Amino acid sequence: MSGTRNRTSKKIPALAAIALMTALTGSAFPAERAAAASAGQEPSPSGREAKAAQNGSKPRRDHAAASAGETSGEAAAAAFAKLSARSDVPGMWKHIEAQAARSAPSTVTVWLRRLEAVQAKRLTLMEEQLGAEKVQSALSGAKLFGYADGRWLRGARTGNAAADALLREIETEGYVLDVTEGYYFPKIDYGRYRKQADRVSRRYAEYLTIRADETRSEVTKDAGLIVSWQELLERAERQSVYLQRYADSPESAVVAQMYRQSVYLVLYGTDNVPLFDSATRRIDPDAEAAYGRHARKGGTSAFARMLRAYVSVLEQGGGKLTPAAEKFRDARNPAKS
Repeated sequence: MSGTRNRTSKKIPALAAIALMTALTGSAFPAERAAAASAGQEPSPSGREAKAAQNGSKPRRDHAAASAGETSGEAAAAAFAKLSARSDVPGMWKHIEAQAARSAPSTVTVWLRRLEAVQAKRLTLMEEQLGAEKVQSALSGAKLFGYADGRWLRGARTGNAAADALLREIETEGYVLDVTEGYYFPKIDYGRYRKQADRVSRRYAEYLTIRADETRSEVTKDAGLIVSWQELLERAERQSVYLQRYADSPESAVVAQMYRQSVYLVLYGTDNVPLFDSATRRIDPDAEAAYGRHARKGGTSAFARMLRAYVSVLEQGGGKLTPAAEKFRDARNPAKS
């Protein structure tokens, strides 16, 4: 196997796919309707409907409209369930984007979670197919990313049938292509999910914002930090706040893994962009400014408190990696916990 193939061990482009598949299953119906359906019952009539029945009169028109809306919602849920059973990702996307505006947030949340699980399962096999030596060779020989901004050029092709078939699938089924150290790999396009953030539960919307950060730009690439220090801090803050608010959510394990990476980078930097200069042992000037600004914002999250304490230690040491600073960061190194 080529050296390119061996680089797969350095990446985790699909975080906790197995955990997602375990955690993200469920009925497409809201919980109360699913319970009623499983018991063979209909929801209890409203007081107005019950009174109308007692008087022998017809329910008011608004209740008839509500009933029609419920029937329509059930039909939409049933249609999605069929698409999900076939793992029809394009169909699931089309259904969600057409029905989300007229569906309950709880329903859209269930749909997107199920879609995410199906995409994550497919992602594992897609990574293997994309990692084939001939496919990687074809990808590396084509212009797939812009020179100026490094963005993936949708529609670009290689001339290799297997590679181009995978590129078409990536484009049409809600993935994006990325590359690091010359190795090409797919990721779920959470930017597309994020477009539905106003139509899902608040908890899931915050999760999609965190994952969309990663779609827009990974934090590190080729052992370098490719976002600003300020962006790194903001991402870590969002992750920390999410874990504080929703510790038991189905997505908490994924966010926790991202948070551990963020904390490590805040404490140490990367191999090619270290937080401290190896010769002078001084903190990077841009990082020092960003850390100070963020610490002054306050905040009660675990990350905000940790950063303030770190900045205090660094200020006491004149911005250098003193023994006290080394002790502080080593005690909080996520890799050791």
